Amino acid sequence: MNRCTNSQGIGSQGMASTVRIGTWLPLAAALLLASCASQVQKQAPAAPTAPDTATPAAQVPDKGDPEQRFQAAVQLVKDKKPQDAKDAFAKLAQDFPQYSGPLNNLGVLQAQGKQRDQAIGSFTRAIATSPKDDFAWGWLGILYREGGDYGRAEQAYLKAVELKPDNPVTRLNLGILYDAYLKRPQDALAQYREYQRIAGKDSKPVVTAWINELQDGLPQAANTAGGPAAGQAKPAASPPAPVEHKP
Repeated sequence: MNRCTNSQGIGSQGMASTVRIGTWLPLAAALLLASCASQVQKQAPAAPTAPDTATPAAQVPDKGDPEQRFQAAVQLVKDKKPQDAKDAFAKLAQDFPQYSGPLNNLGVLQAQGKQRDQAIGSFTRAIATSPKDDFAWGWLGILYREGGDYGRAEQAYLKAVELKPDNPVTRLNLGILYDAYLKRPQDALAQYREYQRIAGKDSKPVVTAWINELQDGLPQAANTAGGPAAGQAKPAASPPAPVEHKP
């Protein structure tokens, strides 16, 4: 059963393009979605300390403007210098740990370079900085799935759905996981139908074929059920989550 889809994002095996919902764009454009100014974590103020008179303020290194540095890192991606871009995003994350955007973009580049473990580490750090970062959760779903850890993949996708239920891409990814890997056709049907409902006229025609194929193998009662299967999260209104490949 062929389930290879190119819509609205990428898995790490075809990462020359996008993480943006609905289109295929150059990776550099997609990186703008995780701008370092977009994911600020509120932190408790540190306890006041006595000034360090041994280190004059003039000696404190200037870390520069984070947005300018972010744009410079994006330009490195556009210039097809992925290693330099990774170094720039990693340094930006180190200098401005309150932002999750640089970590998200570092994770995308690491996944593109087939550095799955490093990418998982970057997205995990992004979530530690911003727990409601559905983008990072969606990518973790893809990376866990590609590593064969289907249980973690399901949990990551479900978290992304919980945070942003009306992202059609996450619904499609979750449906593919249930269909091709976990062999749970009713759950797959529920997610494919949610994908179609949310995507509307932008829904991929191949998903209709997948639904028909699954329906042919289910009892009539399951075929006619329009809502989610038992145990599924009810639809409400995800990274934008990238779409993975279904073999």
